[in-house]
Amino acid sequence: MSGFDLNGSEETGKITGRITNIERYAINDGYGVRTTVFLKGCPLRCRWCCNPETQEFYPEMVYFKDKCIGCGACTANCPYGALDNGLEPDRRVCRECGQREVPFPCTKECYPQCKKIVGEEQTVQEIVDAVKRDLPFYQRSGGGVTLSGGEPLAQPEFCYALLKHLCGNWIHTAIETCGMGRTEDYEKIAPYLKLVFMDLKCMDEKKHMEWTKGSNRLILKNLQEMDRLAAEHGFQLFVRTPVIPGFNDTSEDIRQIAEFLSGELKNLTGAELLPYHKLGRGKYVSLGREYELEKLTPPAEEQMEEFRKILAGYCIPVYEF
Repeated sequence: MSGFDLNGSEETGKITGRITNIERYAINDGYGVRTTVFLKGCPLRCRWCCNPETQEFYPEMVYFKDKCIGCGACTANCPYGALDNGLEPDRRVCRECGQREVPFPCTKECYPQCKKIVGEEQTVQEIVDAVKRDLPFYQRSGGGVTLSGGEPLAQPEFCYALLKHLCGNWIHTAIETCGMGRTEDYEKIAPYLKLVFMDLKCMDEKKHMEWTKGSNRLILKNLQEMDRLAAEHGFQLFVRTPVIPGFNDTSEDIRQIAEFLSGELKNLTGAELLPYHKLGRGKYVSLGREYELEKLTPPAEEQMEEFRKILAGYCIPVYEF
């Protein structure tokens, strides 16, 4: 049924995925108190991404300069020359370090953890064992586990196996997806989902390419497929739109999205508008990258309310998680 080469619960429990973080007590990623598992790797490069550490598929080293106590342990442990000129890493060298047999030795004795690795391999069983510790919170609040990223379906076999195991442990499952997975992979995971958040950022393909480095054609196709699967498998489908100044923050942008949702989707539970914020910009610095949207300001609440009214005018329920 799955289409993946998986044999039995013991075998699927041994499948590994690359994880950047497991966030406990999350309250904005679905109903109730949740645990959010962030998977590494994404096919898009959205300019406003607040989780840039999840974009690349390979492990990376982050350096939080404000936490550094200047002990020098990292310079003593790096044999590759990335720290020959001091504590600030040479990112050209660091990009290759994730592929080494002993990656990022500079992090091994970093007491304040100002230098650390993002992107660790974990098995499905290890993650299930970790999240099961919070079962009482899920049961009392109606919460569960949400897979996020990055794009969870950039690691489809791992995503499938993890969702299957979570369901086998009676844990409510949700996924946050940019919509750029393979359509057949969405079909395979659908029986193990209770809640889906799928992005629809913009209807204009040219603008979508410019701001995300990817077309929206597959996203629109997958949205229609997930709408069909929602009826078949009974999960709730929400569409999320990040409102980004200069990209999709006009009434016409939101109206075009509303027309698609109301005209093409028959089983949509609701939509959520997410105002632009700068909370992730420090992560770009830690990765040695430039944050392109430093000069943007978040949309005013009055503007967001106007956009919500546009959705409501098309009989689309508006939610805020």
